[in-house]
Amino acid sequence: MQARIVRVGVGLALLLGGYVIGSHAPSSVHAEMRVSVPAGYGRLAAGDSASLWFEDSAGTLRQVTIPAGNTVFTITRPK
Repeated sequence: MQARIVRVGVGLALLLGGYVIGSHAPSSVHAEMRVSVPAGYGRLAAGDSASLWFEDSAGTLRQVTIPAGNTVFTITRPK
C-alpha cells in the first residue's frame, strides 16, 4: 500500500513539474537578413522563405532570391 502511495505521489510530482516547466511561452529566434534591391523594381508584391517578388508600375514582375539577392525571373505582362 505504501509503495502504491509513493508511486502515485512521484507521478503527480513529475506531472506537476512537467506542467510548470512546459507551460512557459516558447522562445523563438528570428534571423535578420538584408537584401539590397534597386528602387526601380517597384513595390513588394509577394514573398516566401526563399524569394521576394516585386512589381513595378509597368506591370513587370521580378523574383529576387533572398540569400544571394540575384534576380531569377523577370516577367513582363502584355498590355
